[in-house]
Amino acid sequence: MKEYTQDNKWNPPLLEHDTLNNMLLTYAKVSEDSHDFLVIFRVTPYIDSIHFHYSLDNEPYLQSVNRYVFHEGYEWSSEDEYYFSEYCLQNPRCVYSHGCIDEIYDCYSKKHPEWHLKRYYMKDLRLLDHIYHCMRRGTFKEMLYKAGLDEIAVQSQYAEGIVEEATKPSDVYGGVSMRILKNLNCEAGARLLSKNRYRQFLIELHKFFPDTFESPLNDAQCRYIKRLIDGELTVGECGRLFRSRRRDLMFMWSKSQYEDFVSAEMKEEEERILLKRIAAIDPIYADYIRKEGWKNAQSDARADLIFYLLVGREEYDHKIRVSNRKRNPDWQERNNGYVVRYPQTINDFCRESIYMSNCLLSYSEALVKNDTTLLFMRKADDVNKHFITIEIYGNELMQAYHRFNNDCTKEEAEWILDYCERHEIGHKKFRFNAEIDMLF
Repeated sequence: MKEYTQDNKWNPPLLEHDTLNNMLLTYAKVSEDSHDFLVIFRVTPYIDSIHFHYSLDNEPYLQSVNRYVFHEGYEWSSEDEYYFSEYCLQNPRCVYSHGCIDEIYDCYSKKHPEWHLKRYYMKDLRLLDHIYHCMRRGTFKEMLYKAGLDEIAVQSQYAEGIVEEATKPSDVYGGVSMRILKNLNCEAGARLLSKNRYRQFLIELHKFFPDTFESPLNDAQCRYIKRLIDGELTVGECGRLFRSRRRDLMFMWSKSQYEDFVSAEMKEEEERILLKRIAAIDPIYADYIRKEGWKNAQSDARADLIFYLLVGREEYDHKIRVSNRKRNPDWQERNNGYVVRYPQTINDFCRESIYMSNCLLSYSEALVKNDTTLLFMRKADDVNKHFITIEIYGNELMQAYHRFNNDCTKEEAEWILDYCERHEIGHKKFRFNAEIDMLF
């Protein structure tokens, strides 16, 4: 174990090797999950501890032993400060003497109320770092801890452009206001403050969207803001998007929840791009997406449109052509003011479904496999305008409806019945009345 040679106003007494060996044998129980041990063996009149670090390469062996003493007028080397932070303070697998922490807190919070010590439950060793920097005096970490910015203090060693000689917390981070700092005092928030470009963005965000920092943000919310900044969004875009997602993110307290959220949002963004492509295919789709809203439209309909029009369009155009060759060509006709025809392409089929606002999309596989036959009935003087959709199943008239599954008029029903008679299609089951027709 290295002994300190730097010039301190006070130095601790040396430890006997037998004392170290006893600690080692008593407390350092190496396992697959535990290879760092901080043994706190003294609380007053100063705090004294030994850190044992094992390497688990092949067979475990003791790699290093470091002594951490907390006493006014006693300063560690910069190397040991870094080592304490890496292997103890920010190491969730470091095993330590939990029972001593309560005793340390009770003793030093009463002795030094001006330090504003907190009992950092679940992060006990943060109390030791707080005490160390208060004992050193004059460090920016002392200032951050006393201001209640403990998470930011812990992460500050990784931040770029820190103003160490600053006299107030906001100056430490280049003018980031105390309001922003207090509401970013979480792990992801501290990382957000670690780079100059993020800090400048946050200052602008606070200027135009002050409500962003009206209350403490959690890790998920801070990670989302960082994601928006990394995505090269403007301050305006970031502020608006965060407002709309703030509440959703508020209740996420684990990384997996946030990752699921981001995954879902990425999927939504992909769908938004795909639906934009679909809207460009035909005004009917654009009108449907605009009215329904891409997010509120039925998820099955969205998925079907994406698949049939963007992924499998060529394949299903071919399948429809093949299936139509197996149907009676005489069923397509122009007679007494009306035109009846088969769907010609998958786009033709999808347009009918979306405009008519019925369940036609669910019939796609039945159509191409000739399980049923669908016919589009149009007025002869406006053949491109959707009018009535007819289904023939097993040579029997099964359905004939207008848009929104509205019934045909008496005149239209009589024409369809005559059509069925001409082509020897049964029509005894269908009554042209949506309230009583059973459709089987």
